Amino acid sequence: MKVNSLLTPRRMIYPWITGAVLWVTWLISIVLGPGKMDLAGQVIGTDYIQFYASGATILHGNDEYLYEFAYQSQLEQAVAGPELTSFHAFITPPFLAWLFVPFSVVPYIPSFIIWSILGLCFLFASFKLLSAEQPAKSFLWSLTWFPIFAAISFGQNSLLTVFLFSFTYYLWRKDKLLAAGLASSLLLFKPQMLLGIGIFLLFEFRKNWKTLLGLSVGGVTLAGLSFWLMPGESKAYVELARDFLLRLISSEQFPIWHLHSLRGFWLLLLPGHVSLAEGISLILSIGGIVAFYYFWRRNRNEPGTLFAAAICLTIWISPHAMIYDWSILLIPAVLLWQRYSEMRNLWKPLFASIWIVSFISGPLTYIQLKFIPIAIQISIPILFLVYLTAYGKVSSKGSDDKNLAII
Repeated sequence: MKVNSLLTPRRMIYPWITGAVLWVTWLISIVLGPGKMDLAGQVIGTDYIQFYASGATILHGNDEYLYEFAYQSQLEQAVAGPELTSFHAFITPPFLAWLFVPFSVVPYIPSFIIWSILGLCFLFASFKLLSAEQPAKSFLWSLTWFPIFAAISFGQNSLLTVFLFSFTYYLWRKDKLLAAGLASSLLLFKPQMLLGIGIFLLFEFRKNWKTLLGLSVGGVTLAGLSFWLMPGESKAYVELARDFLLRLISSEQFPIWHLHSLRGFWLLLLPGHVSLAEGISLILSIGGIVAFYYFWRRNRNEPGTLFAAAICLTIWISPHAMIYDWSILLIPAVLLWQRYSEMRNLWKPLFASIWIVSFISGPLTYIQLKFIPIAIQISIPILFLVYLTAYGKVSSKGSDDKNLAII
């Protein structure tokens, strides 16, 4: 591949420089910002304040206000100070708020630092669970990738998601199928992130029914605990999901340029034609599931490859995948890099394409929206091309291996 010739050892210093500039600039912005704000006028940790406030709400015994936006806004204002002009709503299932109760015991800034360090530990542990060849080097490389930076700087829970997926894979490969399902059920704080794995388990029902059972039992247990311990808040979340979350990305306040999904792509390209955009994204999502089915049939004896493909499918069909959610693509990157080591000259330019587009797609979309009413989120076409190339090469490799086995 011609692009691969551009990735010389000398040029590979550029990602390290880019990553270093990104992190250092962010840290300087935090240090020099007023109060709990950075120089861009955002609260330090951005989205983390919603999680901190949710934990504080439960800690203070005000559970009934968990989804009361007016109360949460006042609480965030009290935490961040008068400089805060935005509101970050807690819109995840109520059981996630329990996780942040201990984090809300300490002041906001130390709490964010602890959460960030824990996120980095989750990330490093994920490489270990995936049996990466050089986990420390892989960890450092991942820090140069924008979705990982976004997960930390936005105070998001994406690195916890990466860890839980990696832990699920680790247990699954150890034939601890029920435990793998239970581990994956913890990902239900972001239900859309389980779409790919759920479809994969349905296809593999005969072999992996215990994993599907564990996922179901874990999900029912979490829902049961939520409705038992926080009945009012659980009902409020169901109403929120039904009435608010479905139209969330259509609201004026939503940063749609950070959305990197099929649904977001078509809503950006066809503003004012919501039904058409939703219909096209649904059709293409179904197409992705059909493609995954045929891929699954060809690679039934390659569990690691199928798990990697299921993660890729998740990003393709998820209706809500922000840039930090792309961090789960580290998992298929590691698995494919190791399983098909003879194809690394292919993986390098494909991975480089994803690395580059994750940096520039969001800002380019933002700039487009400043001047014209439509925008093209270029990350989605690039993702499609990367998927298509990998699909073809891995499928042909599987066919070659079968032919050799027959011979």
